Amino acid sequence: MDNSTIQNSVGYQLAYASKHHRNYFTAALDELGLQGGQELVLAQLAETNGCSQADLAEALSVKPPTITKIVRKLEDADLIERQQDPDDGRVQQVFLTEDGEDLIDPIEACWNRGEEILLDGFTTEERLLLRRMLIQIQENIDMPYETTE
Repeated sequence: MDNSTIQNSVGYQLAYASKHHRNYFTAALDELGLQGGQELVLAQLAETNGCSQADLAEALSVKPPTITKIVRKLEDADLIERQQDPDDGRVQQVFLTEDGEDLIDPIEACWNRGEEILLDGFTTEERLLLRRMLIQIQENIDMPYETTE
């Protein structure tokens, strides 16, 4: 496959767009004192405050060690706190602190600004279609690959 074929592929364009999207959000989140991924944990806790780290990992489709690292950093920044589950002493529940709650609106504003930049010039129908296509791509990638031996 020559370079022009790779650079014209959907996968290349998706990766290139993803890189620029990540760069935008890295800068925007830096203004909030956050690193990439931390805003997703805080936003998830805004929806399901008091969930376990395992539940966070599942909701965000990341591995438990990743959540452990993010939770530790957010706890060090006093944005979240962990409490022992009253029903199961082996489980810790994760809660937003007041400072964490105060970041939810700025995080949502950051994502909304990013969404408008990302989709500038798209009609409502095109936005919905693109979202549907990206969900299909995620489902395709998550499918187990068959191996031949």
